[in-house]
Amino acid sequence: MGNSLGGSSYHHTTINIVDFKNKGSQLNFILINQSINMHWADIAAEKLIKRGGKHVIETGTSISGIPHIGNASDVIRGDAIRKALEEKGIKPRFIWISDDSDPFRKIPRGMESLKDYLGYPVHDIPDLDGCHENFVEHLVEPFLSDLREFGIEPETFSGTELYRKGALYPEIKTAIENSEEIVKILNRFRRDPLPKDFIPWSSICENCGRISTTRAIEWDGNIIRYVCEDTEVSGGRVKGCGFKGENDTRKGYGKLPWRIEWAARWKHFQVTCEPLGKEHATAGGSFWTSKIISRKIFGWEPPLPVIYEFFTLNGEKISSSKGNVITLGDWLKICEPEVLKFFMYKRLQKQRDINLRAIPNLIDEYDEAEKIYFNLMEGTYAAKRKYELAQIDEPRLLQVPFTLCAVLAQAVPDLNMKKIEKRLKWHGYGNFDLKRLERRIKLAKNWNENYGPEYLRFRIIEDSEAAKIREKLNKKQILCLRKIADELDRELKATELHKRIYEISREVGLEPSRLFEAIYLVLIGKRRGPKAASFILTLDKRFVRDRFR
Repeated sequence: MGNSLGGSSYHHTTINIVDFKNKGSQLNFILINQSINMHWADIAAEKLIKRGGKHVIETGTSISGIPHIGNASDVIRGDAIRKALEEKGIKPRFIWISDDSDPFRKIPRGMESLKDYLGYPVHDIPDLDGCHENFVEHLVEPFLSDLREFGIEPETFSGTELYRKGALYPEIKTAIENSEEIVKILNRFRRDPLPKDFIPWSSICENCGRISTTRAIEWDGNIIRYVCEDTEVSGGRVKGCGFKGENDTRKGYGKLPWRIEWAARWKHFQVTCEPLGKEHATAGGSFWTSKIISRKIFGWEPPLPVIYEFFTLNGEKISSSKGNVITLGDWLKICEPEVLKFFMYKRLQKQRDINLRAIPNLIDEYDEAEKIYFNLMEGTYAAKRKYELAQIDEPRLLQVPFTLCAVLAQAVPDLNMKKIEKRLKWHGYGNFDLKRLERRIKLAKNWNENYGPEYLRFRIIEDSEAAKIREKLNKKQILCLRKIADELDRELKATELHKRIYEISREVGLEPSRLFEAIYLVLIGKRRGPKAASFILTLDKRFVRDRFR
């Protein structure tokens, strides 16, 4: 079954973008999957245009540990929707919210010194390094700075400041006044139902400063009376101080429970679209309840959810508490930002893995899409569109393989770009952007030093070491090396030299593997190394000729 939006077709098949419709107690939904000629960001844009009015794309990040690339999923994908809308002449508001009013529930690896702050609002934890106003700013400032390197600059908000400046007060008041109805909604999805007199407000204890330990016991207008008592969080037991006090919701020293807060933010910002992880959209998940609260309590049509699968890092779940993370800043040291965006702009419903040791494979896929974009090869619209959406500036052609850059960075250790450019021409590369090349050379060097395979890492051995190794080679190996040296007097490309190496081994009657072994041994002292022909051409020809002869 299909449908048409603005002349573009899409199909109701697998989960990708979900448009929920509540019919009484039933929760029905339409499943939309991108077609071969439409990217999911374009489908979302057309759905939003059909909805009408002004558009606000909301994204956010929990700041309970170092923000990593998994935390950036919604803001990077939200930016693709922003871009798709702007291409259609619609200027949306694109916002990012720091979820810094949340309790500090679990201590991330490497932050054991913060154990005494379990149960505090993360915003109120001091920066133990002393370089920022608090723990949150210490983490958020580099995260947003790194996002700018990805060409992503949303309008930013602190969840705590939204409360303390009174921005969410109308929604807080509405939620508390309608607490009985909210309890009914929440209990539809809870195994352990909330009591009927549950008050949806967590106060910050004015005595000990914790938020996870307070329980609202009654309310009167804007005043919430609470008690601070022991509680369990994911990081362990948190002891309450026993204090009983009053909290004025107008001052914002507290917060709404997450599912209510989410709906309140939609209402406050008039949100029409939100990318979110699949865990929020499962039956009974936070999106289900928040969307009902948004409609019934706040009178706001919930946003279009753009649902994505999470991805793993090196085959394991990304986890700050376990230390299995890579930040945007870490990524920028080893790979171009456009490549990560390209990765995140793939089909949303498939779980994927980022293997840092296999970064060249991802870059090769990106480079292939670049060829399609510049009409250098035939390919799919999906690849071309992913490449297009991932661009930060005007696209510039490179097409120099990442692994070759890693080899060049070692063959020309001073990274002299004139030398590198000359050696690339020996490989047959001539039409590339020099600025991009210089960046990729540096990134490939960093990647190879940290994640590259052993065979791709090398040092050119001294003449004395090579002479000792040469004494151990057989006559056929020495003869083949001399013949290869003679070939270097000609202007051969890498493919031509590769072919001649095999021809020489056959002419001499030597197994190719034994010849390759000899090449690597006299150059780097190893039995394996980078692709031989390309490797030889990354080095100074006179040096190689002398070494082989």
